[in-house]
Amino acid sequence: MNEIKNIVQKDSFAQYLGIKILSIGEGTAAAEMTITKDHLNGAGTAHGGAIFSLGDTVFGAASNSREGLALAINVSISFFKAITEGKLTAVAEEISLHRKLATYVVRIFDDTSTVIALFQGTVYRKEIK
Repeated sequence: MNEIKNIVQKDSFAQYLGIKILSIGEGTAAAEMTITKDHLNGAGTAHGGAIFSLGDTVFGAASNSREGLALAINVSISFFKAITEGKLTAVAEEISLHRKLATYVVRIFDDTSTVIALFQGTVYRKEIK
């Protein structure tokens, strides 16, 4: 698990966005990001790409928490609430695990514990040789 956490913490883009990994477990992970003016779009709300990147980072951590390399093959996000400030927390949960494929749901919460977005992703699980 520490190896995965180290890899994620070396992610320059995640660092640039201010994403911090909180925890990684088998098939799970959590991270947070504080929204700043640099995360806002032209309408003054948190940019969908920033929120997506938070979801994608925690998805990558959770999906690579098991043996082998997990590579995303499909991802999607639904946005439920616009935000302009505060801390976002993303929590990834493995919902399906098979030899070659695994699927994860990431719930993204604002600082009032309201779900503002739902990210879903499937990975191809590559065997280590």
